[in-house]
Amino acid sequence: MIYKLKAMSQKGEKLDRNSILITISWLIWGAGFYFYYPFYSILVAKYIGENNLGQFFTYLEIISLPFPILGALLFRKIGEKNTIILGMLLSGLGIFIIPYAKSYFDLLFASVISYLFYISLPNYYSLMKNKESGTLTKIWAISVLPAVIFPILGGSSAQVISLKIPFILGGLLTCASGFVIFPINDKVERGSFKISIKKDPTPFLSIIPIALVTPFLMPELVRVYHMNYFLIGLIDSLLETLGMISGFFLPRVNKLGLPISLLIFSLISFFYFYWPFSLVFGMREAIIPLSLDYWSSPKSPEGISLINTMQLLGWVVGYGISWILKAPKNSIVFSSIFSFALGLYLIFIILLEKKNGNRIMN
Repeated sequence: MIYKLKAMSQKGEKLDRNSILITISWLIWGAGFYFYYPFYSILVAKYIGENNLGQFFTYLEIISLPFPILGALLFRKIGEKNTIILGMLLSGLGIFIIPYAKSYFDLLFASVISYLFYISLPNYYSLMKNKESGTLTKIWAISVLPAVIFPILGGSSAQVISLKIPFILGGLLTCASGFVIFPINDKVERGSFKISIKKDPTPFLSIIPIALVTPFLMPELVRVYHMNYFLIGLIDSLLETLGMISGFFLPRVNKLGLPISLLIFSLISFFYFYWPFSLVFGMREAIIPLSLDYWSSPKSPEGISLINTMQLLGWVVGYGISWILKAPKNSIVFSSIFSFALGLYLIFIILLEKKNGNRIMN
């Protein structure tokens, strides 16, 4: 893996030492995430039932809304590196204790702690966005590499041993991921909280169709197709591989990459007729970084924290809509409609910008 990262740098893709350390950190985080997350909704559904997942995820996101801003405030006190390490350590602890929850409150509390990675995100993104354009999407795509195997390992361990195992190992790996960036020389910028940001709702809107599907896809695959944990892990590996490949190639078309991803994602509801359509859920691994890389302007932790908060609001709105719609199928079908409409709208915006640009040049 290190050889591949160095080879990318030699080919002119400019992954410097800090970028390589960030990428390795995200690889380890990705390993932890993909070990447990395909089974998270399944575990939560065992506690509260599938029709109540929208409510649970809405509460979780609302409580987590201040976390990105907290991450930006910590940047002013302890720097990017230490904030990242703290956030990942706490997040890993939360993941570790999730399967030991005894009640709804315990489960929500552990899940909120696991979401403390959001205090790390503005600082991660700031380190990446201060490189050349597209670096964030490339590193994101590389970080999805663990998804090729770790969902299968998580599914196998859950099927053979216990559903607790993916959460235990996922939590430990998440804790470890933050310490990888310890050699990075960052700076602590004292002073007041400052934000300068272009008002663009795209990062917010792009999250909504993903949020409409996230709580339900895996439980629905279990319900409709009677899949076991191993098959769920295999499906997740396949869809994440699609997302990883898309994340490598779609930045080449710049802003068009996001609407293309959304249009492909809009096919998700067809999995009710043929399960392979569930694989387009992997396009979320292209949608999220593309909305940050090419449709948002800030590079400071403060500015990016606001973008992350906008994204969290997108999760809240998406989960809230799914709560209102109740039935998982209604939420997934609405996601397809919303994603398709948003993709077409963004293409229209791009064409309009191009037309206006040509008019100015003429």
